[in-house]
Amino acid sequence: MDELKDKEVISLKHIIVYYLHHWKVFAVTFVISLIPAILYLMLYPKTYEIVSDIQIQDDKNLLSSGSMGLGEAAGIMKSFGLGGGSGSGVNIDDELSVLQSNDLLNRTVLDLGLNVEYYKPYAWHYQLYETSPLLVLATPATFANVNEDITLNVVVRDTNVKITVEVAKKKKEFKFTSLPATLVLEQGTFNIHYAEGFESPTSDIDMEVIIRPSRWVAEEISDKLVVEENSKTSNIIELGWRDYEKKRGVDLLTTLIANYNNRADLIKQEEGEKALLFLNNRIDSVIMDLGDIEQKISIYKIKNKLTDLEYDIQFYSEQMKELQSKIIEVEAQSHVIEMMDAYVKNPANQYNVVPTLLSAQEGEKGSALTLYNEALIERARLLQNSSENNPLIEAMEDRIKQLRSGVFLTISNAKKGLLLTLDDLKNKEKVIYEKMASVPDQERQYIDYKRQQEILQGVYLILLQKREEVALSTHGLVKSKALVIDSAYIKKLPVGPRKLFAVIGVFIFTLIIPIGYLYGKEQLMDLIKAYKASKS
Repeated sequence: MDELKDKEVISLKHIIVYYLHHWKVFAVTFVISLIPAILYLMLYPKTYEIVSDIQIQDDKNLLSSGSMGLGEAAGIMKSFGLGGGSGSGVNIDDELSVLQSNDLLNRTVLDLGLNVEYYKPYAWHYQLYETSPLLVLATPATFANVNEDITLNVVVRDTNVKITVEVAKKKKEFKFTSLPATLVLEQGTFNIHYAEGFESPTSDIDMEVIIRPSRWVAEEISDKLVVEENSKTSNIIELGWRDYEKKRGVDLLTTLIANYNNRADLIKQEEGEKALLFLNNRIDSVIMDLGDIEQKISIYKIKNKLTDLEYDIQFYSEQMKELQSKIIEVEAQSHVIEMMDAYVKNPANQYNVVPTLLSAQEGEKGSALTLYNEALIERARLLQNSSENNPLIEAMEDRIKQLRSGVFLTISNAKKGLLLTLDDLKNKEKVIYEKMASVPDQERQYIDYKRQQEILQGVYLILLQKREEVALSTHGLVKSKALVIDSAYIKKLPVGPRKLFAVIGVFIFTLIIPIGYLYGKEQLMDLIKAYKASKS
């Protein structure tokens, strides 16, 4: 055992001595490995991390009013969930996907002009942002028509401007006497001119410009952009971006957040406009019905000379006040539900968002109406970027059909429930009416007219308040979807180049290459010796 250990020690010493004997190989490798490490530290641009924190706000009603002095109608509005808002909830995973979506990033790319890349002369693939002496401009339609990279090599020498265009490995040369110059290509017309502050260049210009499809650039940004939730219990999202051009990184995050809010505002406005149209139509209809019933009351009073009827039936009215208030409330609900039923069953509204006018719980997240409206909004979003023949659109329409059945069932159940409640209340009313045998038929007919009037007034007040809430949330007190907690800022310490990476690289190459070389050389010599011994 001791002999074996002695052999291992001797063998290890032999290896160490062998490699130390060839220290010159390690020294040469060390010197050579310093070259790429130094080039990395010198040429790699100093890169910084830019971050921004936003809070995704819940979509709640902006108004939170009480009874507003509406008397009995306040109870009706409360039953419809109109007294105060209830949140729809925030799905952070959905919002993370939206922030990284190609459509949103594409808008950001076009807003900042990142689809046109300007490369610094005599630098290693350094993309300029605000310091480029040249600018390439075109219409949005022209940029949208670009479906492959267009490389421009621009050389400016006094009064001589030469532009070499390369598309799909095909080159074409253009010459101009000065800038600005108009470049007419198959993809469209591009205008090349000096950037602000470079109108009178003091030196010649020789640089490369690449016009790229904006959605390709958006795809690359999506891969590098860090979008993650702060924690599982909050609605705060952190955005991160690394760039050697500080201003570009700050502008990218700031513009992305602004476009995200603009997108949310546009969707909210479209939904609001549809809801306002529905409510305005219903209000006009109720006004007409209310005018008819008021005219009937006036004619009936004149015909039956019932000028003091209110005083005559005051005693009985007070006894039935609570019961009739409930009947009015239920019938108002039934009236509104009938409106919703007609709206949903109308083929013209097949893909329109259904205004939530049922009880409060039916408008909460997870209900049939909410899921149906969310599906409609998702379909509309998908149609912005694809045709109706898209399999995703067809799948979404199948889902909408299934959800629509749930909406029909929800409305039907609501109607049945209200009908049962109304029957019960009218039975109780009938009992009281039987105790009012002394009340003339004329008076009872008058009560029926008054009740119809109060029902329509209740419905009218409901619709007015709902319209006001929708109008304020759409055109008035609009709040940003993403509340900026921390504006985009640059962290103090750069994240590149990494000196530690250079040191580790030098260390690894200084060890691996010489050891591999010497070991391979030793093995080769042993093979040669073994081969010669076998021949002798």
